[in-house]
Amino acid sequence: MAEGASTMILLVTSLLISGAASVVLIESWGDVAEATGTSTSSRVADSETDVSVSGDRSSILLDTSGANQEITLYFQNTGSRLLDKTEFSIFVDGIAVGSGTGNTLYPANGQWAPGYVLEVTVADASWSYSDGDIVTITIVAQSIVSEGVRGTSVDSEEVRLSV
Repeated sequence: MAEGASTMILLVTSLLISGAASVVLIESWGDVAEATGTSTSSRVADSETDVSVSGDRSSILLDTSGANQEITLYFQNTGSRLLDKTEFSIFVDGIAVGSGTGNTLYPANGQWAPGYVLEVTVADASWSYSDGDIVTITIVAQSIVSEGVRGTSVDSEEVRLSV
């Protein structure tokens, strides 16, 4: 009888240990599933976020009348998510110029929605561009946070400046 009791104790102990191990495995699987879901949501947000240089790329306005040269640029939301009109960066020939000044949204409804265009004026004291110069414009834009994720899009285009 003692032999049967010790076997029963070993069996119960084994079942308790395997039960505890399965709880740990299930919790770990839940963490993996959650991380995978977040990663998938981020990729979906990136695929739905798109911005492009807009307007006539062969005639981008260059204003040389002030102390700093100013370039007026247009960017269109070509994705399906709202873009954050305060969280974007612009580069001219690889040099960061921030997010510009005097930004105007067309149509002016307050949100940079799909199909809408944002007008941005950028300036730099070190520029010495002339009429007809070709520069590379790059924009890095982000979508509004939705479902805990934000998408990112980058577009680069060569444009011709026109005084």
